[in-house]
Amino acid sequence: MLNNKPVIFKEKKIKSIKRFGTVVTKIFVNKNSGSKSMISGTTLIPKNKSINLHYHNCEEAVFVLKGTALAEINKKKYTLKEGEVCWIPAKVPHRFINNKKNNLKIYWTYANVNATRTDVLTKKTYKILDEHKKKL
Repeated sequence: MLNNKPVIFKEKKIKSIKRFGTVVTKIFVNKNSGSKSMISGTTLIPKNKSINLHYHNCEEAVFVLKGTALAEINKKKYTLKEGEVCWIPAKVPHRFINNKKNNLKIYWTYANVNATRTDVLTKKTYKILDEHKKKL
């Protein structure tokens, strides 16, 4: 659906993508909705879980919607609370850890409609929009 009209996304109607067992991602803005330059969505990280150390082929901004994140960015650890945002340059390894008792929910934006994720451990690279086809 490529168009030049605004799109309103309703979170409840967006398909969930399970990653790393219990982590749930929802992709909102992407080239299928008409975007020519970005992808955005949410990721819910359950208590005592994390996402793998990875990097992208583009910049990323992450906003903490709910909970507190331990962000490991380029081998440094930062605590991000609700309402705080971090910006991560392209190719910088990072991950988000939820070591709290409540769920962590983040909203992320990639500055490339063809964004990729490379797992630091396995060295495998996936297009963000293809991840729902893979078992991660």
